[in-house]
Amino acid sequence: MSNNNRADRLKAAMLEYGTYEELADKIGISSRTLVRIATGRTEPKFTDVLKISEVTGVDLIWLAYGTEEDIIADGTDNNLADEVAKAHNYVIWNLRYLDAQDIIAVGRQVMALNSMSYHTKQMREAGFVSAKIEDLPGLLSVEKK
Repeated sequence: MSNNNRADRLKAAMLEYGTYEELADKIGISSRTLVRIATGRTEPKFTDVLKISEVTGVDLIWLAYGTEEDIIADGTDNNLADEVAKAHNYVIWNLRYLDAQDIIAVGRQVMALNSMSYHTKQMREAGFVSAKIEDLPGLLSVEKK
């Protein structure tokens, strides 16, 4: 879950209610802790989010998790992170089974991908690239007549 988005939702609810001090007196959490929660420097306990929801009248599910789109996006990000971690571990673990020439070939491929990513980013920032790299094979294919 994006902690910054949650912090923004909590901050909006708190400030709509009043000051941090007023809310702190009402729910029994120090105003310093509320400020840290609102700025994303402290991860709130669920019971704290519940108290903030009860006092401010803001929906608990929205405060804790955001909209349905936020929940789906977070799930997608988490799945991608899991997939990346699994791929990384697989590559690192299985490098030991490759012979020297294969390791050199993998190294060259990684360098090429890194170089392509770097230069594509530079060109995109300069305004030269508008298409996504994923679209490249379709853009480069030549129709046969």
